[in-house]
Amino acid sequence: MKQLRILPLALVLAIVPAFASTLAFDVYTDQTAWLAAVAGNDIDAFGAGQSLGELSVTTTTGSFGAPQGVFPAGTNVWNDQVTLAGGEVTTFFDGDGDPSIPYFAFGGFWDFSPGGWGQGLTLEVDQTTQVMNICGDVVNGCGGGLVVPDGTFFGIVATSGTFNSMSISADGEPGNAETFDLSQFAMVHTPEPAAFLLAGGALMSLGVLKRFRS
Repeated sequence: MKQLRILPLALVLAIVPAFASTLAFDVYTDQTAWLAAVAGNDIDAFGAGQSLGELSVTTTTGSFGAPQGVFPAGTNVWNDQVTLAGGEVTTFFDGDGDPSIPYFAFGGFWDFSPGGWGQGLTLEVDQTTQVMNICGDVVNGCGGGLVVPDGTFFGIVATSGTFNSMSISADGEPGNAETFDLSQFAMVHTPEPAAFLLAGGALMSLGVLKRFRS
């Protein structure tokens, strides 16, 4: 009896973060741990054969190509160059699904200096909320960002809030280009609200039925 009464409440609490407006998140630098944290949800990822798979991209500079740095040959690698104030921003978003279902996580393997010393990257969601400045082999500055060695996985999982796109720009001197390679990039959808409501209704019905039978 007590368990059946508690389950619907737990379900409601699980739904609340998906509709929160402020983005809060946990940082992951291990792909296995990140995959465990997003398990069971719909993942939009790079597809085979040098394609974006279920993702779309808006950029003036990026394309698929051979790895220039630390990634092994044969992997899908996105080669790109962006600036902070030069208009070159790369944005990834929903490519073939329902854009009304937002994301709550993204992650991938990064190389911040395939074209030489880098200055770091600024990652933003929906091009308005800054997520974090990250950098690899950097000579000057990086805006106090998190150092992620080249070839390392970096990703986030939101603990509250959601987003519809993830954008990459340079972190450092405006106008200075930052080259980067990105491999195995993926973005993870939140569970569909309808599924939660159906599950919640079913659980509450079970609780009512159990009470009538008692």
